[in-house]
Amino acid sequence: MMTGISNNRRVQYTVSQFKAALLQILATKSLDEVTVTEICRQADLNRGTFYLHFASPLALFEQIETDLLNEIQPYLSVKIDDMTKMLVPILKVITQHPQAATIILTNPDSTVLEKIVRPIQTQTQARYQAWYREADPKQLAYYYAFFVQGAEGMLTMWLKQGMKESPEQIAKVIENVVTKGAPH
Repeated sequence: MMTGISNNRRVQYTVSQFKAALLQILATKSLDEVTVTEICRQADLNRGTFYLHFASPLALFEQIETDLLNEIQPYLSVKIDDMTKMLVPILKVITQHPQAATIILTNPDSTVLEKIVRPIQTQTQARYQAWYREADPKQLAYYYAFFVQGAEGMLTMWLKQGMKESPEQIAKVIENVVTKGAPH
């Protein structure tokens, strides 16, 4: 996006129109099938305006990802002694942007989820090391991969089912599975 004009109201409106248009289109087709013409038609704006702000549909998608990640980022530095306290604000951000979150977090090409979980990897693996009395880094990496994929699956299910449960409920489910595991 061009620098120096991002605070201009008209520019913000135009960019938001492009973002909304892309999200509407992504509800029915994949990113690699989306054209600039299609986005412009949906946004009721012209191609020149699009290229003034974005180089491609991918660049627009990446901006939407960055916007979502920027809202989530402040909550990632929280120490995860209480996982629910860390997860609830993140899940609340997601509920504030349901269309963008659903499309981004369920898109296999998106790296947002990886960027969300990467900051907590060291803390989580240290916790697993203590819980399971495991020193092998490879084993800890497997435990962490299992945790991430499980949390991702729960999040995806929650999004696809319309986020009927509160962020607090979903955070508690994730925390229970991570901290208590499956019953023996």
